[in-house]
Amino acid sequence: MKIVGEFMKNVTVKDVAKAAGVSIATVSRVLNKNYFVSKELEQKVTNAIKQLNYYPNSVARSLKNKNTLTIGFLVSDISNSYFTTISRAIEDVIQQHNYSLIVCSNDSKPEKEYTYLKLLLEKKVDGIIINTTGKNDDFIADISEKVPIVLCGRKVNAPNFIGDFVDSDNVSGSYDLTSHLIKLGHRKIGLINGPISVSSGRERFEGFQNAMKTIGIDVTDGYKYKYDGSFDIDGGYKGAAKLMETDDKPTAVVIMNNEMSIGALKYFRTHNINIPEDISVASFGNIENEDLLFVKPSYVKMNTWAMGRKQAELIVERIENKNQLPNREVRYSTLLIIGNGVRSI
Repeated sequence: MKIVGEFMKNVTVKDVAKAAGVSIATVSRVLNKNYFVSKELEQKVTNAIKQLNYYPNSVARSLKNKNTLTIGFLVSDISNSYFTTISRAIEDVIQQHNYSLIVCSNDSKPEKEYTYLKLLLEKKVDGIIINTTGKNDDFIADISEKVPIVLCGRKVNAPNFIGDFVDSDNVSGSYDLTSHLIKLGHRKIGLINGPISVSSGRERFEGFQNAMKTIGIDVTDGYKYKYDGSFDIDGGYKGAAKLMETDDKPTAVVIMNNEMSIGALKYFRTHNINIPEDISVASFGNIENEDLLFVKPSYVKMNTWAMGRKQAELIVERIENKNQLPNREVRYSTLLIIGNGVRSI
């Protein structure tokens, strides 16, 4: 039986075995890679699979093996280059272990996050990597007792959470960024940050506070150059608008997210505010295609590729060890990159 380039419906393992001239058990061993099969027999089976356009029934295999070889990746905005890079790094690692990635974007909406989490559980994923909204912490903690979880960039505030956490050193990074402006003579420094209800927002604010304290400026809730919004383009645009509406405008601004930085730059451009002549700009995180920008903010660079690979390594380890591992935390240092979007005063 030789069929080349022809699609057959409902091709079974039995059909593959017949075409290859081997037993069904041999085909199963080749597919599952759980027993030794000679190179010659393996090649026969592989050729038959290609000829018949055979696709294994993943549902049936998962019922038998009690796993689906899938990992969920739930983030706030997959269009953000930060998450795109991490996603590709995760795939690069997990494919070597025969896992596939299911990517979901919750748009920073808690109800959407909750819906996707339930969907991933229904799909029987073997593990979940999540950039949480910070609003479903108890639910995520409950899930973590049954499904391996790795947190991407945001912690879960629940004592019973089981899993791992990977992020940059947010406090140190924002401290370095703010200190960079201070060394250039700036004192009226604005802050555009995301919600402090998530750990990344709190930590980046802490770094900013610590740097400002070195020059005797106490940044509290009453600090007039402070804006807490959303970690997206709209949040950056609104933050820049608020800061530039103050009577005594800031001479510089620290923006705590790459997407927010794009929004702020858009505001400055549309309102004819020159950088760095009118205001100096510094950003936390790599800005996509920043080498194409005429004005380049100074920024702290995150090692997103390494972070993605580490998240993948940890989730695979946690899956293979039946979630019987202690909680682990990994932080990566940031690197300050000086741009032409800042000036000395």
